[in-house]
Amino acid sequence: MNMQLTESRLGQLELAAIAGICFLLLDAFLYQLVLGELPCAFCNLIRVCFMLLGSGLLLNRVFGINPWNYALSAFGALIGSLLSLLFMFAKAPPWTKPTGSAILGLHMYTWTFMVFTSAIMFCLIMAVLYAQRDVRPGRTADSKSTLRKLIIGLFVALVAANLLSAFLQNGFDHFLAGGQQHYRMLYEGDVMKP
Repeated sequence: MNMQLTESRLGQLELAAIAGICFLLLDAFLYQLVLGELPCAFCNLIRVCFMLLGSGLLLNRVFGINPWNYALSAFGALIGSLLSLLFMFAKAPPWTKPTGSAILGLHMYTWTFMVFTSAIMFCLIMAVLYAQRDVRPGRTADSKSTLRKLIIGLFVALVAANLLSAFLQNGFDHFLAGGQQHYRMLYEGDVMKP
């Protein structure tokens, strides 16, 4: 049995990673829109890091393989991992209250730390595998796939939706700390504005 990975299989792995990022961003929107848990400043920054992580992989799928795209993804994952770790340390003392709902016993910032740390490893392994295959920068073989277009379109739509959500929540001001109950741009005259 031939265990060697082809360029097509590596591309499918990247698309699966982008789809996973889409799933995580959709899950964050589920908590935000359905359960009413507005993202705090850390959460918004973590979402930006997911967008950076996905952007490098997206650039590989659209414009062809380039090591700098993996560097962009790994950079987003590294910053996201550090932010998640900082968030975990901020919530570690016994007198602090955890932020948000728990999923399988762990809070979202703990899950994001594990996902980002795994993503750093993924980017490094993918860069090494492509380097071993000696793939030249250029168009990818899966450029006409309908599933590829659907995943890329969903990712781009989620990036736009997250940027719009962050703008509606904070306006042109800095990100607010946890506990925000309203979208600042929609409740400008509200007496309950945080």
